[in-house]
Amino acid sequence: MKRVLVKGLNWLGDAVMSLPAIRAIKARFPGSRLTVLTKGGLAELYGCEPAVDEVVAYGGGFVPFLKLVAKLRRARFDVAFILPRSFRASLAPFASRIPRRVGFAGDVRRPVLTDAIERSERLLTGHRVAYYLELLRPFGEVPAATAPEIAPPAEAKAWAAEQLAGKAWAGLNPGATYGKAKQWYPDRFVEVGRRLAARGLRVAVVGGPAEAALGAQVAAGIGDAAASFAGKTSLPRLAALVARCSLFVTNDTGPMHVAAAVGTPVVAVFGPTDPRTTRPFGDRFTLVQHKVDCSPCLLRECPIDHPCMRDLKVEQVWAACERWVR
Repeated sequence: MKRVLVKGLNWLGDAVMSLPAIRAIKARFPGSRLTVLTKGGLAELYGCEPAVDEVVAYGGGFVPFLKLVAKLRRARFDVAFILPRSFRASLAPFASRIPRRVGFAGDVRRPVLTDAIERSERLLTGHRVAYYLELLRPFGEVPAATAPEIAPPAEAKAWAAEQLAGKAWAGLNPGATYGKAKQWYPDRFVEVGRRLAARGLRVAVVGGPAEAALGAQVAAGIGDAAASFAGKTSLPRLAALVARCSLFVTNDTGPMHVAAAVGTPVVAVFGPTDPRTTRPFGDRFTLVQHKVDCSPCLLRECPIDHPCMRDLKVEQVWAACERWVR
């Protein structure tokens, strides 16, 4: 197996949680050339991973798909590890005639896979870091799960050092790309930010381009101690910025996993999602959750009155912050 293709995931948090699997694949085939196939928005994240030799970014559409298939055929890959479980994710490796195609069973994918991994109850209720490692099972023993790590490049570190010069900083991430059901309320993030500022910390509010307005709103509510970087960072710069924070308060979303992967202590607010599968990996986090009968529902929008977030009070989140704020 000298040429290895990994079909990457489509969401930032999932991509971060897959990094240990990518490292393990590289270690299982020493001397191989490992290529990650990913949507363009995540190319920079995979580019930070030392085990990755090449990143191939792709977009949508039929003609780009045909060009991608031709490119993959020319590369003559020996094996493809398909991390997403959708049928669509398997099409390019199948059409490009890669001899071994390893992926999770489901979504009528068996005909396009050579090695279909069953998604057992143990896998589905365990952490996603361990879940992605299971794709190595056809090639021997599955390695133990280890924490994702991100090493931002020098340019990103220099930028973050310039932006967060001076006092100690904390980070806030009030958004959630997957849907509003995962979002704790902005005014409550504002109150947590004010309390952090009262402890002498400056506050960096982060988020993606779609969350720029939300980030500006939260930063303005906190006051002069806060600055919004929402929509203003690349993924490497986001990682470098969060790495300089002494604490990161966040919903269950991609930047939460970025913070854990750079070693920043995390206060993670969970509502409709399952912390067994997507909590920060490791022990440098405090999970805050108001348990209700309907959680985890995994819905993007709450069909009732959002009790998992509505009844999660500022005092509960602040108590978690005080574990890390000295």
